[in-house]
Amino acid sequence: MKSSIFIPYLLRDGAILQRNQENRFWGYTGSEQEVTLLYEKILLKTKSDEKGYFDFILPTHEVSGSIDFKISTADAEIVLKDICFGDVFLLGGQSNMQLWMERLKIRYPDEIRKAKNTKIRYFEVPQTPAFCKKQEEVQSGKWKFAVGKNLELLSGIGYFFAKEQYEENQVPIGLICTAVGGSPINAWLNEEVLKELNLLPDYYTELKNTEYHEKLKRLDERYQEEYQKLFEMSDIGVEENWQNSNYNDKDWDRVYLDKSWSQHYQNPGSVWLRKQINIPTHLIGKNALLNLGTMIDADETFVNGQKVGGIDYQYPPRIYEIETLSEVLTIAIRLKIYQLLGGITQTKEHIISTEGEIINLDDSEGWRIKRASYFPERKAQYFPQYEPTGLFNGMIYPLSKLKISGIFWYQGESDSHEYNSYGMKFSKLIQEWREIFNNQKIPFIFVQLPNCSEKFGGKHWAELREEQAKSLNLNYTGMVVSIGDGESDDLHPTNKKVISEKIYQCYKQINNGHIWGYCSGPRATKVNQVGNNLFVSFQTYGKKLKLRNHVFLEVFRNGRIEKLSNVELIGNQIKIILPAGLELIGSDITYNWSNNPQVLITDDIDHAAAPFKLKIS
Repeated sequence: MKSSIFIPYLLRDGAILQRNQENRFWGYTGSEQEVTLLYEKILLKTKSDEKGYFDFILPTHEVSGSIDFKISTADAEIVLKDICFGDVFLLGGQSNMQLWMERLKIRYPDEIRKAKNTKIRYFEVPQTPAFCKKQEEVQSGKWKFAVGKNLELLSGIGYFFAKEQYEENQVPIGLICTAVGGSPINAWLNEEVLKELNLLPDYYTELKNTEYHEKLKRLDERYQEEYQKLFEMSDIGVEENWQNSNYNDKDWDRVYLDKSWSQHYQNPGSVWLRKQINIPTHLIGKNALLNLGTMIDADETFVNGQKVGGIDYQYPPRIYEIETLSEVLTIAIRLKIYQLLGGITQTKEHIISTEGEIINLDDSEGWRIKRASYFPERKAQYFPQYEPTGLFNGMIYPLSKLKISGIFWYQGESDSHEYNSYGMKFSKLIQEWREIFNNQKIPFIFVQLPNCSEKFGGKHWAELREEQAKSLNLNYTGMVVSIGDGESDDLHPTNKKVISEKIYQCYKQINNGHIWGYCSGPRATKVNQVGNNLFVSFQTYGKKLKLRNHVFLEVFRNGRIEKLSNVELIGNQIKIILPAGLELIGSDITYNWSNNPQVLITDDIDHAAAPFKLKIS
């Protein structure tokens, strides 16, 4: 009987293998078969085991161009094309690491069009959680070039890092993408680690029962389907065609997209907005983009009665194409609010843009508004990939035979409500992943949460940032301080190039010998009181400390927070002058201790200092 050869998806056409290290190359064929691997002038031989598994150890190889690999047995042969030796990086975390280039095209309009480099490639690991056991192989996937339509689906952080790295050393880059939007840290941890930390939930054994997931998914799908069906049926605006241009809305109330609304219009249910605009004569007939920012939660948007777009959840920006601008334009928005409090983000742009001209939709006329229905809040959707250990078993462990150059992590938004144990879990994750890849010196660089208001990011981001920073106690770690790089009104800031540049600098610093926990900006190490002065000492990583205007720190004393703003810079220390006789030893002092802090302390290249909470000694 003729045997076939199966090569894992990770090693197929276009794969990037780690240069300057021995690599494993494995696959499956018939039981106890002789297997040969030929590439360039290298010929390797092995024998499959009784289950058909075979494994080669490839000798160390310097950076290369495209190489074909031929694998053969006595009765089968396959050729894998265009494999390169370069640098391989793992991208982990949740949606901010995942955020793909297509979502960034407004900020970086020329990147996708100009990208031509086929030596930057990526592999998207399928989102397949597993609970019964650790998976040996990924279940599907292919290597893709970071060009054209493929680039639209690649992590923006990953792409900008790879682009900068390639421009410096001309080495092929392979990105292994594992980030899953909304995923908590427990999903990325091993069962043994969570058990050791006493953090396995009571229902964990149920997760190993496939029927348990299927039952929850069926119940959730039925609920979500029924909810949406009833929601749609309750909307009188749909029944009465409120999207039509000739609909009479003169009795409707008036609101402004850039100002707050009464709660009447923010409660769950369906709300309609309408606006009529006279288009300047020289723009009539042009195509245009309608930019309405972000919304909570879903929308359907119409222009002159025709639907131009709609998005069914809150985070993506609403940017819709208008094919032809008419003399009079009627915009109608059906806003579907599923949770308290809904609406349209006030601080985003609301414009029509065409041919370099802008029509502002936040004018004095405002918008007409009317509620079409009230409805109960919708329950959160069930995602099995958020359950503990599932993504570690299904997405990380199958990568364990690979050799990689570094791990980049951006996660924490989903854990701010349970921040107390995050630092402990995160340190365990770093150690566990390094163990998986059999290399305790892999650079692990993570992004500290940026500034974002509580309305959009949830509470306790200051505490979560402090928990993240604890992992700098591990060697070969780097922390990107992203204060000032976020957006107060958006969970997904779009300036990912800035973040990738800081990741790149951290990665270079670690490779150049700074192995004891590197931070992209100044990091406070201690605070001492001497007489009537506090001295805050910083590690600045060879740079100089800088202060901006209105610098202040805060101290918690006598049950209240007091602001300390009499501040001087002395070298790489901050001196805080206190009122005479004020004793603060033993109190906590904080800097930028809020969800949405501002950049007040930097280094001499304007990188923000990390927020901190320290005990005064």
